[in-house]
Amino acid sequence: MPIPRKSMALTAGVLAGTTLVVTVCAVGGAAASQPGSAKGRNTSAPVLPARFTQQKIQWTACGADVTPKAVPGAECGWVKVPVDYAAPDGKTVKLRVSRVRAKDHSHRLGSLLYNPGGPGAGGAADVADGNWRAGTQARGRYDLVGFDPRGMAGSGQIKCPDGVPQQPENPPRTEAQAEKVFADATKRGQACQRASGAVFAHMDSVSVARDLDVLRTVLGDAKLNYTGFSYGTFLGQQYMKLFPDKVGRMVLDSVVNPAADMQQVARRDVKTSDDAMRRYARDLVARGDDRLGATSGEIVRRVTGFAKKLERKPLRGADGEEFTDDALSMYLNTAVTDEASWKPLTKALVAALHGDGTAFERFDKETAGGSGGEKPTPQEEQAEEDESSSMPAVLCLDSPSAPKSPKAMLDTADAFAKQSPLFGRSFAWQMIDCATWPVAPTGAAEPVKASGAPPVLLVSYTDDTQTPLANAQAVHRQLAHSSLLVRKGHGHAAYAPSENPSTCTDRAVDRYLVGGKLPDKVANCPR
Repeated sequence: MPIPRKSMALTAGVLAGTTLVVTVCAVGGAAASQPGSAKGRNTSAPVLPARFTQQKIQWTACGADVTPKAVPGAECGWVKVPVDYAAPDGKTVKLRVSRVRAKDHSHRLGSLLYNPGGPGAGGAADVADGNWRAGTQARGRYDLVGFDPRGMAGSGQIKCPDGVPQQPENPPRTEAQAEKVFADATKRGQACQRASGAVFAHMDSVSVARDLDVLRTVLGDAKLNYTGFSYGTFLGQQYMKLFPDKVGRMVLDSVVNPAADMQQVARRDVKTSDDAMRRYARDLVARGDDRLGATSGEIVRRVTGFAKKLERKPLRGADGEEFTDDALSMYLNTAVTDEASWKPLTKALVAALHGDGTAFERFDKETAGGSGGEKPTPQEEQAEEDESSSMPAVLCLDSPSAPKSPKAMLDTADAFAKQSPLFGRSFAWQMIDCATWPVAPTGAAEPVKASGAPPVLLVSYTDDTQTPLANAQAVHRQLAHSSLLVRKGHGHAAYAPSENPSTCTDRAVDRYLVGGKLPDKVANCPR
């Protein structure tokens, strides 16, 4: 029976939200970058050969390798960067870039670079096919520039012929089981390293931030104007740390907290799933549905007890495969954070509690649109596979805290399970890829102060299950001169989404990007 696997809750996505208009104050922001503006000197940046800093992008029409449906005027090209900035005369990697020119070219403010997060997602296709277009005002005044970060999409793709290490469907309970999982994951990580080449050891966000500065220089911008979503906010913060005097107008939307290490992020995700489970239970009670219990507490206890029963005696599906407590945990983790799945989830839980081992097979068909739903295209399937390969290559270098032995992982999983009997163990074992990754981490979990950088704009939904509002609030405290714009509602990536746009949010962000006017220190877009 297939089991949904949720990644480390740092992926970019666009969910539902609501809008109204917020009043914002005109506060002086950073000046937008324009060709010919004064350039500052940054002593933290390496001195690069002119073949990098003075290269010219040969812009051509975007081909089908980028997107089969490019918007009119979209252009694509390549920018070459060093694989290792400590050895810029060594190997190089080509970054695929795309551009859609400013609609009001006579009043152009420069380039606005875009990163969709992941990590593992490329941004070149999103700009070339119009999937990301910024707000109306920003689109008029900036050249929108997407890029595929090193090792992602078209930029020297990380390759994992045997697949990347993944959370086991049945997390180990014994040291012997854990040792086997570690051995298998180690082999898969080593296969990724052999197939990917030199860039594999230089996928960290600090290297990508240096790539951003090469892109800024080659595009002719004195300052970096940037919009990053989800993990793209972590990348933006690394740029601020390295090049504070090169920061222009920067929007960090759905914020990652750089001071939280991998285990802290995983524990936060456990709490997020527990909270979502309680919301689901409260909704059942509010609607008068007592099939799982009369109170929200009773519902949670009954489902938790069912999981413990499955640990001892799994159900059998139609094909004879076992439906275990770990399978239940993964289904719950996916469903309780998506209100559209609550009705079929209840149906499946009621049936499973009565001994039906095929209940979640039917749940799969119903929630995946098994009767007439659109199947992903081959290109979409390939993009998802590529992202799953690139994600650990970044995360495992950026965060140092994954358990490094079978015993340590078992102990961590036990501690997580005490925090949450339903979700803890599964989330702990999501760290198996970084626990066995063949390259040691180079990053550190620490706040970014970005002393000397101009004020930047942080954006967050009130209810974001992937990057909670608490992240944005923490980073707002770390960046003394930042402003925080909060959009009421549930979702991920609040600015200029392709669906459910917010006039309030888009206008406030555009006012900053175009006019340099930041909102109040903390401003709100109410429902």
